[in-house]
Amino acid sequence: MSIRQAGPQSIPDFALYGEAVLAQQPEFIHIEDIASRSRRHGWLIRPHRHGHLFQVLFLYDGSMKVCFDEQQQDLDGSWAVCIPPGFVHGFRFPADTCGMVLSVVDAFLMPDPSLQVRSGFDSLLEVPCTIGFAEKDVLLVQIRQYLEQIRAELEQREHGHAAMLHALMHLVLLTLKRQQLLQADQRHGHESGRRQLFREFRHLLDRRYREHWRVQAYAQALGVSVSTLNRTCQQQAGQAAKNLVQERLLLEIKRRLIYTTEPLESMAYTLGFKDPAYFSRFFRKLAQMTLSEYRRVQYGRMDTQLP
Repeated sequence: MSIRQAGPQSIPDFALYGEAVLAQQPEFIHIEDIASRSRRHGWLIRPHRHGHLFQVLFLYDGSMKVCFDEQQQDLDGSWAVCIPPGFVHGFRFPADTCGMVLSVVDAFLMPDPSLQVRSGFDSLLEVPCTIGFAEKDVLLVQIRQYLEQIRAELEQREHGHAAMLHALMHLVLLTLKRQQLLQADQRHGHESGRRQLFREFRHLLDRRYREHWRVQAYAQALGVSVSTLNRTCQQQAGQAAKNLVQERLLLEIKRRLIYTTEPLESMAYTLGFKDPAYFSRFFRKLAQMTLSEYRRVQYGRMDTQLP
C-alpha cells in the first residue's frame, strides 16, 4: 500500500511527528522505538517535514516503505535512513517493526570547535539518504550500542551530559559515514569487476569467434554464469552476449569481403562454417543483403574514394 502524497500547501511541519512545538533547547536530542509512535498511527507516518530536526531512522531487521517528496523506496533488511531538516518524508511499516528513531535539533550539529561534530558529514546532513547494513554487520552493532548509550544518557543526565551527547552523536555520524563510504567502494569495485569481465569476454571473443562457441562456452571459460555474462554485456554494450558473438563474426566476414578476393565458399570454411549455404543465410539475415551484393557495394565505394 502506497503512502499518499500531500499537496505542497498541506504538508504538515512537525517538531516530532504529531507534535507542533519543539522545546527551544540547542542540545535537544530525542530517541524512541519505531513502535512507540508508529503503532498509535496505524504504522503509517504520513508525509511531513521538520523545520529544525535532523532525524535518522534505524531499521534493525524487517521491511518498510520510505517516501522522500515524490520518490518511494522499499527497504528490506537493516537500514539507516537520514533525513535532514526541511525534507518531506513519510514511512509505512509492517506491524511490530523493530528499530529506533534518533532526532537531533540542527543547532546541536553546528560545527563544534573541540569535537567537530559536523565536519565531513555533509552527505548525511544535507541530502536524504539510505544506508544499508549486512546482517550482523559490525558497524550496525556499534551504532545500536551508541543509541542505547544515548538513551541511557538522556535518562540519567550525569555530569558532562551535553559533552557526552555530542561525543555519542559524533560516533553515530562517523559510523554512518564509514558505512556509506564502504558501500560506495563496494559499488565502485563491482562496477570495475563488470568492466574487467567485459574486457576479458571481448578478448576471448577475438580469439574464439571462428570456433562458433555458444554463449554458455564463453561463460564457462570466464568462470561466470550465462546470466551474469548477459547482464554484464547489457550494462557495458547494451546488447546480449549472443548478439555480440554474432556481430564479431559478421565484422570478420565484412572485412574479408572488402579487403580480400577470397571465394565465398572458401571464406565460409575459413571462418568455421561447415555449410556455405548456412554461411550465406547467416550473413544475409544480419547484413540485410547477400554476400555478393555487399562485396559489390563496398568495391564501388572504394573506387569513388580513390584519388
